[in-house]
Amino acid sequence: MAIYSELEGKTVVVTGASGDLGLAICRKYLALGSNVIALYNNTKASLDELAAEPESAGRLTIAKCDVANRDDVERLRGELEQRFEAIDVLVNNAGINKDNLVSTMTFEEFDEVVRVNLHGTFNMTQGMLRLMRHAKQASIVNVTSVAGVTASFGQSNYSAAKAGISGFTRSIAKELASKGIRVNAIAPGMIESRMVKKVPRHIVRTIFDAIPLNRFGRPEEIAEVVAFLSSNAASYIVGQTLVADGGLVMR
Repeated sequence: MAIYSELEGKTVVVTGASGDLGLAICRKYLALGSNVIALYNNTKASLDELAAEPESAGRLTIAKCDVANRDDVERLRGELEQRFEAIDVLVNNAGINKDNLVSTMTFEEFDEVVRVNLHGTFNMTQGMLRLMRHAKQASIVNVTSVAGVTASFGQSNYSAAKAGISGFTRSIAKELASKGIRVNAIAPGMIESRMVKKVPRHIVRTIFDAIPLNRFGRPEEIAEVVAFLSSNAASYIVGQTLVADGGLVMR
């Protein structure tokens, strides 16, 4: 039997789909035969390229949605209810960072990061619940970060938001498990991505030297874990934050 074969034909919503990690997650589910609803906010050029790939034919829906905007999420929910009977998997992957020292960070920098990362996760979870309750079995996978597990210099906004997602994951996992919806999270370490390329090189070097595997992760490796958490292979895993960071954080 093919691995994760139960995900074939399932409907999967992925937020932040146009970024490196989001694209990898979309590709993974498409490869598994899922129907993917890929959400973006600012640019969709990478998703247009994905749509042109043979594996996407008839199974990829691209939609614009600002997850930090409740009205926009409500609009999306209404549109999806017109097209889909149920949502089987929700991957809350949308996120941004605006690094700065707490002494010089503006309220706007702190607020925007928390709104997109944490409020966006809440908005999408609440917005998709009605459709997920129509699924026989459903799963939510929230993408947090090792920055939410340990202190991260110059990232008080990002660390607070990501730590909040882990707490949110545990809390709603208790609420939703009895309703047939499993909730878990993944906390990636440093991943080869456009976001990481914006981090100052001396900080990147310091982090790299602390990784026992002596390399950064690949988006595809994280996507593999996301698929696992949403599959029957993880059917007894609930309310957990799985760290995938090459050994950077061990606990």
